[in-house]
Amino acid sequence: APRRSIDPTMSLRTWKVDFNQGSPAHLAVLAKTSGDGDVDPPGYNHSALVAANKLGLEAKDGDRQDAGDHFLKEKKAWEFAQAAIKQIGMYGFMMYMSGNSVHIFSIMMTFNGIYQPFLAISKSGETFKKFSDSEGRVNTLGPRALYCLIQLSGLGFALYKLANVGLLPTHVSDWVSAMSTPTPVEYSASA
Repeated sequence: APRRSIDPTMSLRTWKVDFNQGSPAHLAVLAKTSGDGDVDPPGYNHSALVAANKLGLEAKDGDRQDAGDHFLKEKKAWEFAQAAIKQIGMYGFMMYMSGNSVHIFSIMMTFNGIYQPFLAISKSGETFKKFSDSEGRVNTLGPRALYCLIQLSGLGFALYKLANVGLLPTHVSDWVSAMSTPTPVEYSASA
């Protein structure tokens, strides 16, 4: 069979391995064969494996998979904690669109915006339990703290909205009946 030579005009993305009889590449592959006749694949470096075994860097498959599982669980916990931003943003937009007037829809949206963060913070331990393991190797404290901080920002926005509607007692006269109410800044009259 005629020997194939590599064309210098070939694209750099294409590569070929010459397995023709008698070629230096074929002899090199034959020298790398193991005792049972199997041929090592091109690019395999047996000396790197031997060096890793000598240094003890070769980990057991179970240990490698456990480390990957812990990393994956912690990554998923961070993703879950950051996903709460979308929910809080949606509630904030809905409360903004409901307006500052005292209507049943705006009140329902505002109180739901207060109730949901309280519920999410109180159940955050149960929520992040699915990301932890029995040995305690997965750190869920950081994601849980971020999750609670995001929920507290949603609660702050709901309280701000409640104050703008006028349902949050923000003046002394709201608590003490003997105090005079503040003078209104503007008046309205029907035409």
